[in-house]
Amino acid sequence: MRKKLLLADDDVNATAAVAMFFESHNFEVRTATDGITALRWFSTWQPDAALLDIDMPGATGYEVAQHVRSTESSGRRTVLIAVTGEMPPLEVAARCFQAGFDLHVAKPADVKALAEFVILGITG
Repeated sequence: MRKKLLLADDDVNATAAVAMFFESHNFEVRTATDGITALRWFSTWQPDAALLDIDMPGATGYEVAQHVRSTESSGRRTVLIAVTGEMPPLEVAARCFQAGFDLHVAKPADVKALAEFVILGITG
């Protein structure tokens, strides 16, 4: 069974490129260009992992991560990765971990390294 990955970023071109990469590695990928759509995907599709931009319209990546963590059932934990260009990096990373992210990555991200983290996070 293919693993499900949500990509949420308002940069449509970057999202499309990352989606193609993960699809070529046998992931089922859905995308969102805003935080509200990302939240809908979490409630209806339940991805195994998500790469979330921090600065999205509707709801920030922080808000999405906090909502996901507050609604997860025991035994199910979604791998959440913050991908952002926000500065300063150390303050942003601390805020990401407080919101419930598993990893904070600065843009532009190394997609191959992200894929390895996602695969390890999903398979345990």
